[in-house]
Amino acid sequence: MSHESACDVARLVGDAPRWPPTTRALPQECVSGQRKFRGCRLGERLDALGLTERPVDLLVPAQGARSSGNRARFRVWSGLVPRCALLDLGGGLLASAPEFAVIQLCSAQGKLDALLDAHASAVRAEAELAAALDLTDRPVIDHPLKWERIRRLVAATVVACEFAGTYRLAAGEKNVDYRAPRLLSAERLAGAADEVATMQGTSRARRVCELMLEGSASPMETVLGLMLTLPVDFGGFGLEKPQLNHPIDVSAYRGSLSDWDAVTPDFLWAAHGVVLEYDSVKFHAARGTTQLERDAVRANTLTALGYRTFRATVQTLGTLPGLALLARQLAHALGTELEPTTPLQDLRRRKLYLQLMPKVRNLTGGDSFLINTV
Repeated sequence: MSHESACDVARLVGDAPRWPPTTRALPQECVSGQRKFRGCRLGERLDALGLTERPVDLLVPAQGARSSGNRARFRVWSGLVPRCALLDLGGGLLASAPEFAVIQLCSAQGKLDALLDAHASAVRAEAELAAALDLTDRPVIDHPLKWERIRRLVAATVVACEFAGTYRLAAGEKNVDYRAPRLLSAERLAGAADEVATMQGTSRARRVCELMLEGSASPMETVLGLMLTLPVDFGGFGLEKPQLNHPIDVSAYRGSLSDWDAVTPDFLWAAHGVVLEYDSVKFHAARGTTQLERDAVRANTLTALGYRTFRATVQTLGTLPGLALLARQLAHALGTELEPTTPLQDLRRRKLYLQLMPKVRNLTGGDSFLINTV
């Protein structure tokens, strides 16, 4: 299994024994074709595992092994399989480990004909409307292929952040599992990309290594972190990357300014003494008033030690202007200014925000907010 299906397997089982012991080509005896998929009763095994989404993504070593159908989607992988890149689930059932799955997501090439046709129709309709209204200003237009490349790279980065963090998006559900073990790191992803070498998608996977954030504890932390740090040309605010959920040693102040030996803020720019905390309604509701009290004491401890502590709420992130204000405040505290944007970059910022936020809104439960880009 590969691509999105492999991601769902990792969410369900976590880690598992790894295969192969050394870099090698994909086995020639891989299940290929819809008939073989039905004949080996693989669907029943996947259902028992909890993977009920169809079609399932399967790797095959050559183009001739592909076929179309609603049960399985066959993906060609003719290059090398990195060492320990597959999870061995027993009985000959293998799934791409998170780092290999991210590389596959980066290498996926969807059909773009419909995208180009829709873009051409939209541009034509907008031009006709402008002419009818006697408007001379040229509309801001983003080339669909350029934005699609950005969109796919960001989507792969979001998955990498999840597996490099401590939460899991339950496969096929809207629930989030918290306090999960980390399954990925930028270093491990880069190492797998090096072993794959020049296969399609490895350059994008290395770019994911640069963009991803490690240590995120929730989907909203991932979205907030990416909106703040992704390049301006991608639609982000281009801020310096922080450390997420990184403990600060305060043992020297235990008993005087702190009740603990360490405090762990959500976002930390250590060199600048700046902290950002995200206040999640759902997270706090799940843990009760005790968590609220702990957060308040933690924030007070950091403030007493000289850290400038900022807070982000659901309402802050519910509008793009609110998020932009937070970005400007953080930039000022970090001793920098936000990069001025062009009309095209403003358009991409709205598109990035709309790409990331609705998905998170479906997962936040009690964290309800109105998406507004105005």
